[in-house]
Amino acid sequence: MSENSSDRDGPDSPTGVRPAADASRLTVDDLLASPRGRSLLYAIVGASEMDAGTDDEPVGDGDVETVGDGDVEPVDDVEVDPADVLGWAALTAAETIDREWETGILLSDSGADFAELREADAAAEAIGLGRRTPRVPSQAELESAMADVIAGAMYWQPPHPEDIVAADPAMIEVLRPWAEVIVDSGLLDAWSVGPDFDDLWELTWDDSDHTGDIPSRLSADPATLMSGADSAPPSDAAAAALRAWSAEVASSESEYRQVFAKDPRMAGSGEWWSTPAHELVTTTGTWPSGEPIGLSLFEDDFGLSRARACRLRLRDTFSVFIVDGPEQWAALCRKYPLDVTAQRRQVWFEATGRRGRWVIPDWSRVAEDCDGVYVSLAGYLRTAGAVVDVGDADRLPESAGRPTVGDTDDRIASLMAGWNPDTTYWLTDAVAGITEVADWARDDESGAWLTQPRPSRP
Repeated sequence: MSENSSDRDGPDSPTGVRPAADASRLTVDDLLASPRGRSLLYAIVGASEMDAGTDDEPVGDGDVETVGDGDVEPVDDVEVDPADVLGWAALTAAETIDREWETGILLSDSGADFAELREADAAAEAIGLGRRTPRVPSQAELESAMADVIAGAMYWQPPHPEDIVAADPAMIEVLRPWAEVIVDSGLLDAWSVGPDFDDLWELTWDDSDHTGDIPSRLSADPATLMSGADSAPPSDAAAAALRAWSAEVASSESEYRQVFAKDPRMAGSGEWWSTPAHELVTTTGTWPSGEPIGLSLFEDDFGLSRARACRLRLRDTFSVFIVDGPEQWAALCRKYPLDVTAQRRQVWFEATGRRGRWVIPDWSRVAEDCDGVYVSLAGYLRTAGAVVDVGDADRLPESAGRPTVGDTDDRIASLMAGWNPDTTYWLTDAVAGITEVADWARDDESGAWLTQPRPSRP
């Protein structure tokens, strides 16, 4: 495997490092074809909708045309409120989800006639958004929209109403010019380039109610940490974490298969994430402002508000596999498949509507060939939440007790879930030390992350 290079092997050989920037540059079709890509566009358009208000003022460099009451046809006796196009779309999607997924969890006692609302499909809702002139968001708006995408990324329940609406062909055509403007601006080009191995930050959260205190090895005075004293993980920490992870996944799969053997139509939910062991060191890069990307782009963060960021120094020699899209994720799954059908079957059905054979990469085996695995911002947008086809069922030997009742296809698939964008999981002990330390806290009023002053020494 090449080390720290820009070489790239074929998609079926997970030994590449960094693809050329022009080969992995996000395209309009990339954004429109993926759940998280559409979510990003929808968030940007939604912010424009809110910024426009009701006063016909232009937003940024683009012009805004307001929608009059006569621009939208009424559905029976129900009229679309042009001032709340997105909210209307969400109501329509809520009814669609309730009928198709039969969950009943999205409807509330609002007095609305959802049967009538459902008849106004996304083509009607798209009228209002279609009258907005696309504009290039600022860097701050782009980061905020991406944070909204991460906050809404869930893989243990049916898609959100806005995700259903954004996937409708009529809405996709409305989002297309926005995607074209954003891609042409070049703002997303850097999302395909990383990682910068000289700018990698490990984040540890000091929110004890949620994730526990900062690990002891990172809780020392910053000067002590940067001196190298006890700042690197123990030499066997990664291997031990992966051994425990492998044992836990195997045990969980066995237990779920026993349950399915007793009740083939069991609808219980198992784990939903497909990341390696949580105890492993993870790193993230920085936004142009210098803020670590992982501070705001953290799936299922429970409102974390304080963190310590440690800039890491890696060993002289290491190798990293980069996931820039579904092809690389599928390559990992094909070479290192780990069957998790029973424990992921129901929860990933909720998220995707698919029942069948599910696999994830066996991270303990990936560690034999790679020191780390990195998911770029572009790779996240292309891959997260999408059903990744891994291949024919005969790629894996048949396993006893695998649940099959209600399968929707006979393929093998995977889901990249719970993996934050611009994040590297280090599967081996590649960290050599710490070169910089910064403490961050989220401002209660603005929601922005701010660096915290270090206490002066007596």
